[in-house]
Amino acid sequence: MKPASTLLVAASVAVAGILPAPASTHADDGKVDLQGEWTTDCLKIGKNDRHGIVTRITIRGESMHAVSQIYARNSCQQPTVQVRYEGALDGGLKDHDSLLFAHTVTSITMTPNDPAVVDHYNGDPEGTGCGLSGWKENIPFDVDGKTCAAITFAGRGETLFDRAWIEGNRLRFAAFPVKWSNRSPDDRPQSPLETVYYRTSY
Repeated sequence: MKPASTLLVAASVAVAGILPAPASTHADDGKVDLQGEWTTDCLKIGKNDRHGIVTRITIRGESMHAVSQIYARNSCQQPTVQVRYEGALDGGLKDHDSLLFAHTVTSITMTPNDPAVVDHYNGDPEGTGCGLSGWKENIPFDVDGKTCAAITFAGRGETLFDRAWIEGNRLRFAAFPVKWSNRSPDDRPQSPLETVYYRTSY
């Protein structure tokens, strides 16, 4: 297993539902209401679907917070790696069947939760170790702007342009948290990822 690459790709895999849809997801000023908490189910990932992951995104005001937790077991037990994202939200505006928005990176951290993962990161500092050394269990490391395996995260202060789809209590993104190079409106993807987040609170 390569925990970093698995988590970063899996952090965008998706999910099942929970609460009934709101009566309307549109604000009176034409902006779309992305506010609230959106959560995936426990998803099976990795070789032979042996691992699990849960991702939760919380949007409050102009703050966007996301946590992806990967687990050793596909029943989402025994945590191995966690990635946290903090950003500032701008948007979103209705565009046909989708919502246009942007978010600016405040921080991205990665935390290994298992001794084997720590050893793996320290043993491959230029790969899964994100160019860093001295990884420790349950200690977060800043990875904004770093390349972790095949993923290069956006740097702190960079603005990413994205698109979202809300259908009832289901939310999908076009880029987050898989693509990190959409740094202009022209780079905004046009179609949704497969990952589905379900509204778990307002």
